[in-house]
Amino acid sequence: MPNTESTSRGVWWVAVQGVIFGYFFAALLIGETVDEFSGLVYLRSAGLLIALFGSGVSIWSVVLHGSRLSPFPKPVDGARLIDAGPYRFVRHPMYSGIIAFTFGCGLAYANIAASLAALMFLIFFIAKTGREEEMLVDVVPGYRQYRSSVVWRLIPRVI
Repeated sequence: MPNTESTSRGVWWVAVQGVIFGYFFAALLIGETVDEFSGLVYLRSAGLLIALFGSGVSIWSVVLHGSRLSPFPKPVDGARLIDAGPYRFVRHPMYSGIIAFTFGCGLAYANIAASLAALMFLIFFIAKTGREEEMLVDVVPGYRQYRSSVVWRLIPRVI
């Protein structure tokens, strides 16, 4: 029988997230790259900028969380609403940053398999944020109103 504390915190969500990260890094290391493409230098440059942007958004989000950061979907005790910085535009900018970083790295390395990790993360984070938000509404004062005012979960004007 599964440990109910682990299950309620969302250990499986973190494990799946780790598997996707593992796929991403393996794809970067052993995946094939596109070597012949007329706009390769532009693709790689755009990828680098997107990856830097994504890592910056994620780091900014981590800093705003401080000691209350957790990889689990279940909010930590004493969780508070964060609505500043990138949280003004999307409700889960840390995940947005991961999506942008993996997509950007895939482009920068001209590696289709690594770029697919961004799609995997997008699908995964849509599911994970759905679960997280069920709990955030219940335990974080003001989250329901915040969710109504910041309508985008991951990507502004998209989702």
